[in-house]
Amino acid sequence: MNEFSNHHAPTPTDCDALAPLLAGYAEQELSAAETAQVEAHLPNCPACQTHLAELRQLLNCLDDQLAPMPPLALRDNFLDQLAAEKAALLQAAATVPVAPAEAKVVAFWAPTPTARWLRVAASIALLAVGALLGLMLRPAGTLDMASRQPDAADALAAHLTAATSQPATASRRISLVAEAPATVQPGDPAVQVLINTLNADPSPNVRLAACEALYRLRADPRVGPALVQALPNQRDPNVQITLIELLVALRDKRAVPTLERLSRQQDALPAVRQQAQNGIGLLI
Repeated sequence: MNEFSNHHAPTPTDCDALAPLLAGYAEQELSAAETAQVEAHLPNCPACQTHLAELRQLLNCLDDQLAPMPPLALRDNFLDQLAAEKAALLQAAATVPVAPAEAKVVAFWAPTPTARWLRVAASIALLAVGALLGLMLRPAGTLDMASRQPDAADALAAHLTAATSQPATASRRISLVAEAPATVQPGDPAVQVLINTLNADPSPNVRLAACEALYRLRADPRVGPALVQALPNQRDPNVQITLIELLVALRDKRAVPTLERLSRQQDALPAVRQQAQNGIGLLI
């Protein structure tokens, strides 16, 4: 009996081979075969059980970390620098006498304003050409994707609902939410699941992902009112500021009363109140 037990007891080599799978197991991202391999090993290995518990605790801590919020003045600083650059170019053009000139090649790497604008224009042109080539060269099998999307949307709605009601990690829920705009169309049931996720998920990062997914599905008539209704119920400043920016981008004037209340809300962060005030000015 002892010989049989020793034969089946985990060895350090077994644990070393299994260690790379534990993080994926904690995130529920392994294949069925890998999951079976881990679950066959764990009951007899206290060391790997401890390692798995530590990984789950670490992942939960990472999920609870808020996404960093960029300074509100960053966009204003960029716009100021852009305006100054344009003004310098206009002034330089005004001082140059109008006369026929030989064509001159400007090197992209030259440290001049013209070269910088050429680099920007070239980048935009490359993006446009890349998008066009992507449409021209995509496999023929993707042409019938639209006909398959309703089934994919129903499946995604079921997965999102299950992830919300079961103890799935926040990173797994973020992954499901981020996948939605790729397979969901306006009017699909998954849109309502995303709205429910925005209103009810305990993780601010998941709610942020739901905001972005809903904005990409903004053609659905439920999205605008849902974003307006969600703003008063949010307490995380990152989510509040993101919602304000999306409502301004949608030009949804129904958000003005909510923004006015938020701009006077004393328990809101000054940055949130300022963003609400700015939003009012842009929507009125």
